[in-house]
Amino acid sequence: MKIDKLTRNPYLLFSPFLLLFVVFVLIYHTDVLKGDAGGYIYFANNLLHGFYSPPAPDINLWWGPGYPIILMPFKFLNLPLICITLLNAIFQYLSIVFLFKALIKFVKFQKAFLFSIIWAFCYSSYSNMASIATESFTLFLISIFVYSLVKTFVNDSRKYLFLAGFILGYLALTKVIFGYVILSILVGCVLLWAIKRNNNNYRRSLLIMLVALLTTIPYLFYTYNLTSKLFYWGNSGGMTLYWMSSPYINEYGAWDNETFDANLIDLELASSNELLRINHQTDIDEITKYTGVQKDDAYKRIALKNIKTHPIKYFKNIMANISRMLFGFPGNFTYQRPLLKIWYFAVLYTLMVFCFLLSIINWNKLSYCIRFIFVFTFIYLGGTSLLGAGNRQFVIIVPTLLFWIAYIIDKYIILKTNQSK
Repeated sequence: MKIDKLTRNPYLLFSPFLLLFVVFVLIYHTDVLKGDAGGYIYFANNLLHGFYSPPAPDINLWWGPGYPIILMPFKFLNLPLICITLLNAIFQYLSIVFLFKALIKFVKFQKAFLFSIIWAFCYSSYSNMASIATESFTLFLISIFVYSLVKTFVNDSRKYLFLAGFILGYLALTKVIFGYVILSILVGCVLLWAIKRNNNNYRRSLLIMLVALLTTIPYLFYTYNLTSKLFYWGNSGGMTLYWMSSPYINEYGAWDNETFDANLIDLELASSNELLRINHQTDIDEITKYTGVQKDDAYKRIALKNIKTHPIKYFKNIMANISRMLFGFPGNFTYQRPLLKIWYFAVLYTLMVFCFLLSIINWNKLSYCIRFIFVFTFIYLGGTSLLGAGNRQFVIIVPTLLFWIAYIIDKYIILKTNQSK
């Protein structure tokens, strides 16, 4: 089959990965609700009954409604859980397709194919594919968002401008951290557009952000009625910030739960449970006096106190958090097992640093679309690094990183071979 036919049909080109992912899900799927799965099913069931969170004081906004909305038809039809996880295989496959469709607008077929394959073999992204989790769906949203941006800025498509805004808004409903990304970029877009109102790219960027914000308004209006707080995306951030602010030695800001057993690898590490209990039981006893939003506020109050009292330790935790996002370690009081993922992400990290420098040096020469994606990506990474995070929070942004890296390498890296005279 000719290359031009393959580029016209990337769905066929990458179809072996759809088969691979379906087989992966069938092998590793379980009908037991583990991890966050029960929570997503719970919220989907709530939506089917006409509400999302219980009323005050037991407000529960632990996750945004984006993924539970996707689960509603499965819950309504009472379909087997395997149907949901097989949907993850489709989302993961489509993330490859749309990354390629975006890349082919900027680089030649060989590079677009290479970087799409690099993404397809990102084995760390497979870890939640066989579970009821948001990662595969988020990857699909990220990839189609990048593709929509390319169509907006390169092809000047109004249709894709609105699609990009809607996808970004729905991304914020799925992973609430992107809500803060939207607000940050929106402020920047307003300032840029105010300075240069005749710049079409600034106007397009502003419109994308406004559509994204409008997409989230129904949910934000709902949370405002529940909490009386503006732009209240969820009440899980306080706990995350609390663990990130830990001032204790041998703790590195890794997330844990109120029973101190979230990150135990095996029974041999039960001692870490007791060490966390010694350090944090007093705080947890105080915090668990509250529920809902008040509980989230209590976590934040103690976390901010820790940060003000121990700013250097918080900075060290941020550095550890970046390592956790990239490589999956360090954890609190835990034996660090050799991680296969370190090799993949070590190479990616090296390319990130190299391309970051080239991007800053050549900023004004970069395509505006690339600059937009660059800002979007690093605002997300910067915000995530301030909270307790792991490799799963980094993996979801890898498609945008690979897109940006492919562009920089194609534009600024020229490989020459010695030719005989």
